[in-house]
Amino acid sequence: MKALGVDLGTTSIAAVVYDTAASRVVWCESHPHGAQLPTDDPLASMQDAERMLALAERMVEKGLSEHPDVAAIGVTGQMHGVVYLDAHVAPVSPLFTWQDRRAGQEASRGETFAEWLSRLTRCQVHTGYGLATHAYLAHHGLVPQGALWIATLPDAFAARLAGLSRPRAHASLAHSMGGFDLEQETFAAEGLQAAGMDLSFLPELALDLHILGEHRGIPVAVALGDHQASFLGAVGVEEGGVLVNIGTGAQVSVCVRGRPELPPGAELRPFLGELCLAVAATLAGGAAYALVAAFFDRVVRLHGLVPTRSTYDVLDEAIAAWRQSGGPFPRVRPTFFGSRLSDEDGARVERWTAAAMVPEAFAWGVISGVAEELYEGFCRLPPSGPDGPRALAGAGNALRVNRHLRDAVEAVFGSPLRLAPHPEEAAQGAARWAAMAVTA
Repeated sequence: MKALGVDLGTTSIAAVVYDTAASRVVWCESHPHGAQLPTDDPLASMQDAERMLALAERMVEKGLSEHPDVAAIGVTGQMHGVVYLDAHVAPVSPLFTWQDRRAGQEASRGETFAEWLSRLTRCQVHTGYGLATHAYLAHHGLVPQGALWIATLPDAFAARLAGLSRPRAHASLAHSMGGFDLEQETFAAEGLQAAGMDLSFLPELALDLHILGEHRGIPVAVALGDHQASFLGAVGVEEGGVLVNIGTGAQVSVCVRGRPELPPGAELRPFLGELCLAVAATLAGGAAYALVAAFFDRVVRLHGLVPTRSTYDVLDEAIAAWRQSGGPFPRVRPTFFGSRLSDEDGARVERWTAAAMVPEAFAWGVISGVAEELYEGFCRLPPSGPDGPRALAGAGNALRVNRHLRDAVEAVFGSPLRLAPHPEEAAQGAARWAAMAVTA
């Protein structure tokens, strides 16, 4: 069977056709969507939802034209963020992404909107989670006219493909919005109503493998969160499997059975049936290194020069030479965007001596810091211990393209890293998810 999977990511849209009989990708395309919208609010993060949906539609049609024997369509994409939809399941707002920090502002009585919603629902709701962002927008009168539904972008796209009149969400994406009771497998209605939310805004739920409808006669599966899709694409359905996923953000996850208790700083996310992903997520993935590259690019431009080479390529060579020389290196805590594990606000640099006052030393310090923050999270997850993971799979574009980041992860985790065989792990996972739904 051939299945098509599409991933509506933070920076690009990717689509693959996966041949389940051959266990390989037979077609793939990926394009930056350029959908980021300008804003005067430094805490806001919005993208042009209609632009992203239109590009995803074009890529689906191209994949189907080149492989007319596709028998299932799967969708995945960035989690946590939300878009408002009208009666035709068309966007009436931008996508408010997972990087939107406005729910971290004070709501009342010293609580942020995210903390307020966490208390009312008794569920862990972080800043950037869709319903926390919705609480902020509703409080400030920013919910758009004509909004009938609220959904993640992958759910909006899957509903559009399948011809639904209301979005329907798998637990992986419903949970990512916040205010979702994992034990009861439903939204925490009482707490959300106490927060003044209209429950009719929420998507319907489809808790496991499920076919939403058809697109051009081809079954369309309910969308899967991009974290779960990446795990499926890179690891498969393997209890005890470990995945380090570094894209714009970063997560380390372990596939577990049931609902084990986890310490603060870790969370359970729905996956497949009784399997869940125990996850520690950080905000400092590829975005942290992108800040470093942008910083040094600006230094060059402040001198009135135009870079003739990619800053990433220049730093890659410089870091390699500096590492070969043995350093020294500063220690960097790369919490430029804050932390989900603590109240940290801003990055920290330690042991940055005069001898290490060079760009490449700082850049390597940030890379190492990204890996170290992830490993701290991993130690909160089952199984953990002095021997480290029995096997370590890697996914995400930042991890794939940056050899120094791969080295840092292997050094910190004390285990070889095995990259997924195809670069678009999430899209591949969405395709495999759809094939499973068709044959379930």
